[in-house]
Amino acid sequence: MAAISSAGVGSGLDIEGIISQLMAAERKPLATISEQKTQINTKISIYGIIKNSFADLQTATQKLTSLSTLNPMKATSALDTAVGASASSTAAKGTYNLEVSQLAKAQSVAVPAVASADTVVGTGSLTITLGNYNSGTNTFTANAAKTPVTINIGAGQQTLSGIKQAINDAGAGVTASIINDGTGSRLVLTSTDTGADLGFKLGVTDADGNNTDTSGLSQIAYDPTATAGAGKNAATLQLAQNANFTINGLAVTKSSNTVSDAIDGVTLNLKAVTTSPVAVTVGLDDTALKSTLDGFVAAYNKIRGNLKDQQQKDATLSKETTPSSLERGLRNILRDTVSAYGLSLSDVGLSFDNTGVLSLNKTKLDSAMAADSSVLQKLFSNTGVATDARVKYMGGTSKTLEGTYAINITTAGGSGTNIAGTIGGVAGTGLDTILTGATGTNAEGLQVSVTAGTSGALGTITYSKGLASRLSEWIDSLNAEGGALVSRTDGLNAQVKRLDKQTDNLNTRLDMVEKRYRAQFSALDTMLSSMQRTSSYLSQQLAALSK
Repeated sequence: MAAISSAGVGSGLDIEGIISQLMAAERKPLATISEQKTQINTKISIYGIIKNSFADLQTATQKLTSLSTLNPMKATSALDTAVGASASSTAAKGTYNLEVSQLAKAQSVAVPAVASADTVVGTGSLTITLGNYNSGTNTFTANAAKTPVTINIGAGQQTLSGIKQAINDAGAGVTASIINDGTGSRLVLTSTDTGADLGFKLGVTDADGNNTDTSGLSQIAYDPTATAGAGKNAATLQLAQNANFTINGLAVTKSSNTVSDAIDGVTLNLKAVTTSPVAVTVGLDDTALKSTLDGFVAAYNKIRGNLKDQQQKDATLSKETTPSSLERGLRNILRDTVSAYGLSLSDVGLSFDNTGVLSLNKTKLDSAMAADSSVLQKLFSNTGVATDARVKYMGGTSKTLEGTYAINITTAGGSGTNIAGTIGGVAGTGLDTILTGATGTNAEGLQVSVTAGTSGALGTITYSKGLASRLSEWIDSLNAEGGALVSRTDGLNAQVKRLDKQTDNLNTRLDMVEKRYRAQFSALDTMLSSMQRTSSYLSQQLAALSK
């Protein structure tokens, strides 16, 4: 076994201790670099917090660009157990009196009972035809919009259970189920949807040659115009019917109990026949609106607080200019005015105190909304006001600049023809009746819809950017290439990489220094050991001479 050696063993000098102390001194720059990295990473972390707070503010801001959040409407029913209602932002304020005389229903029939779901019924084919049955004239009119569906029933499907599965797999507008009523198992067929035109008849081509009798596959035949037991072999449980009701005295018929196309922007849910009018009131949803604005206020105050904290004397970013620059940019946008309407935040009850904290005065907001129901849209959303009623603003992009643009249509759109014309004197891109401003112009991305068949000079449209849009675009710019947050974070990450490289280089040099120290002290150890042996020899010789 090889002997274990250590520097200094020969001479007795504590060479390991000396090298350890020397290397500790050499490694001090590593501690300095590590401390610098910790400080920079802490800065990066705080910028991450700031970035996330800006993202929260942008989310809250983008809600203010939507009509559904700036003009949230609600519908309230005086008797929700009979008539339910909800409203979208396009609904108009008002009260509607509804009376329901009949609910929409789906047709349902039951086939005569058999012993069990595994009982063999028969083979052949079934043809399901959707349509309307008139009991007064005993006629069935096929629904022209629905193609009859034929279902083959083979030897593997001839049981009641197999027929049920075949019908359900066919997607014919009828669903099948099996119910045991105490006398046996019955196949129950029900229209998938409600409405008088979605009733059905079920024709049979029976393998036994008789398509209308009560044996074989024909025992499930159902023709509402036929005689019971001779083609009308299933029992009628419920005939298909429409919902009949009145709105402010006007008679309305719909195929479904969920009605979204009777009152613009309002969805009705008919639940029961009424004995007296039920009032449905549509109005502004103040709670939802103020909750949206409160969310914006909270998000603003959060990021403003983060930026303000980092400008304090002992803060991590106290020597950075970015926090103050971001706070200044944020404040400037929100204290700006939408010049097209002469509106600012204070006009709707949003104001800053002397420390920069934002708050909402809900009483002032109510007054502003009462005076102009579209005041929030004008303040926060992008808007386009056309001088000609045949031109409608459809939208803009971040590249669309505020301004007034002339609209001139050279080719009318609609009926398969794409519109052509200019916005601001430059030819735009046309699709059907929508014209979009040309790339590279001030009107880039501006979209207008022109009434089909309309051409010629159609006045102007004035495009204005709301505060929410301006703020959202500014936050996007912070996170874009070259933006304030990205540039600063990239700069800090670059510093970390340089320090990592310095650490690697220094560790490489320290390895070489330690090897040099060991070589030098090993040589010293060897020399001292030799000198000690020589000294000992001489001492012995001198001692002998003295004797």
